Amino acid sequence: MQNPALFHVLMDHLDATGATRMDVERFLERWHRLRPHEAFPCPVCFLAGEEQPLTALAAQGKFEPVKCPACRTQFDIPIDE
Repeated sequence: MQNPALFHVLMDHLDATGATRMDVERFLERWHRLRPHEAFPCPVCFLAGEEQPLTALAAQGKFEPVKCPACRTQFDIPIDE
């Protein structure tokens, strides 16, 4: 799996926002179809019918944040030490 820490944060977000099982499955299918050169998709935009890439930001403490330039949602990925 590509970037398991990011994957878990995004799945937790989908769960916390009450995404339907069908929506989660659609997102999972897309995640597993990602090619190495493709950016990770923003789950918020994906569920809204758009695909927007998450952009990595500079590390902040014990987190590596990624942010969607379209909806501006930020996800903080814990840094494993």
